[in-house]
Amino acid sequence: MVNLLNPDLRVRDLRKLVEPHLHEVSWDRGVDETSEWVIASIEDCEHKSKLVNWLNGKNVSDSFEVIITDKAWSNLRYLCWSQVLADLPTYFDQENILIVSSNRTWIMEYAPQQIVRFGQW
Repeated sequence: MVNLLNPDLRVRDLRKLVEPHLHEVSWDRGVDETSEWVIASIEDCEHKSKLVNWLNGKNVSDSFEVIITDKAWSNLRYLCWSQVLADLPTYFDQENILIVSSNRTWIMEYAPQQIVRFGQW
């Protein structure tokens, strides 16, 4: 198992441990059988509730540590899963992001078209 929180890892090391393996990700089913993407709108209570329920359905522990990065790996943030859920508007905005589990067992990708997908290695 990979530990992406190792303090000896540099950003380029993290990137090399994740990006070359993205083709191995098995994306969860999204809105239908042909797409893994799910609507990630937080503009109203109904959409936000559906999104939070979907995210909670991934059975990620609130204390689980994740790494959030942009697609260029230039802005890394280390958080607990509960922090992501508590402040979705901060992370689900106008920037493509990846949320990677600290042990590289799962990944979530957000696109600014307000869609998100979740997959596992």
